[in-house]
Amino acid sequence: MRIFTDPQANGGIRVLVLGAGHYPSAQVSTPKIPKLADIGSAAQSAVDFATHTLTDWRPLFGKPLASVDLLVNSAGHPDGVPFSCADVGQVKVEAPTLANIIAARGSWLQNVEPTDMLIFYCCGHGIWLPSVAKTFLASDFGTDEESPWPNAISLDGLAQGLGDKVPREQWLIFDCCANTAPQALRDSNPAPNPLVSTTYGLRKTVSDLHGPLIQATIASATPGSEAYGHENGRSRLMDVFLDACQDAGFRDQADDGRWWLTLQGLETAMSTYRFRVASPQDRGYYTFSRLTLSDSSETPRLMVRDKPAACTLLVTSEPAMRLKQCNLDIYQQAERIGGQMAGPAAQERVRYIVPPFEKYRVDAHWPQDLQTRERLALPPLTEISF
Repeated sequence: MRIFTDPQANGGIRVLVLGAGHYPSAQVSTPKIPKLADIGSAAQSAVDFATHTLTDWRPLFGKPLASVDLLVNSAGHPDGVPFSCADVGQVKVEAPTLANIIAARGSWLQNVEPTDMLIFYCCGHGIWLPSVAKTFLASDFGTDEESPWPNAISLDGLAQGLGDKVPREQWLIFDCCANTAPQALRDSNPAPNPLVSTTYGLRKTVSDLHGPLIQATIASATPGSEAYGHENGRSRLMDVFLDACQDAGFRDQADDGRWWLTLQGLETAMSTYRFRVASPQDRGYYTFSRLTLSDSSETPRLMVRDKPAACTLLVTSEPAMRLKQCNLDIYQQAERIGGQMAGPAAQERVRYIVPPFEKYRVDAHWPQDLQTRERLALPPLTEISF
């Protein structure tokens, strides 16, 4: 469903967002269809992705925003959720059923140009079919118990099919599980829908005419594993992705002096979120494997801005309790900018957000021992251990 359009003659950002938070035809387990639990974080993550695209991300994209297509449902709004943000009045978007997804795909890809950038994000239930594909389940999965797989999207097939399309920059973000299917589903002749079919030789023809493809893929789960989210919040991947886009991922400098958010910067930011941002009790939750890859000889670049990411200076010790037993002082040049006193209130891990690419000195003073470390603050995380 198109919620925003602003045609761009010289290329723009085209975005398709899917969030399946409720599966009306899979609320009860049957011999051939598993019960699919509601996923509140899927709807919230899709809405947040669309909202940020239309607001704070919009001026950071390397190109103007051309269109946003959005399909989201939830347990409270099984036919589609209400949506509004800047430049978009209150609308009721449609549910991500297969028919609606196909219609939105057509709108998303209509009259695309080589200078356009395609962005695809989906969040909901997914299943990995070994030797077939990773899939995203449309919200009407299970409608036909005898033939459920047409209502699943082949994410691998989609990526391959998009390689035949003329837009040379593509970002695909698959925020769904990749665990294996129950035995009943494995026996039901799986043939998920790729949404975009491939044509023999077309990818090379398009590449010869319009230049090499730059396709970046981020998946929230590696084959055989599950993805997670907070019941009343966003998915785990969306938490770390938003943090990277807000600041932590901007670490690669462009020729004009500005700072790019690249695929490598995104991955570095997402992988360090557990140390930089997460509370100690949530560190395990944010320790997870992602699948991040690029079908390109060039570095995929998503956003750009004038200043680099800040750096989190993380001070630890081995064993961890040892840091609570010292007086800690952090200096930038001769100025003390932080630290802590020894004692029961002291922390086992000390974090400070500091300007990047500056030198810092950390002094740890135990009753009979003084140790000093110096580091250059490289964003998004620089660790110092005693």
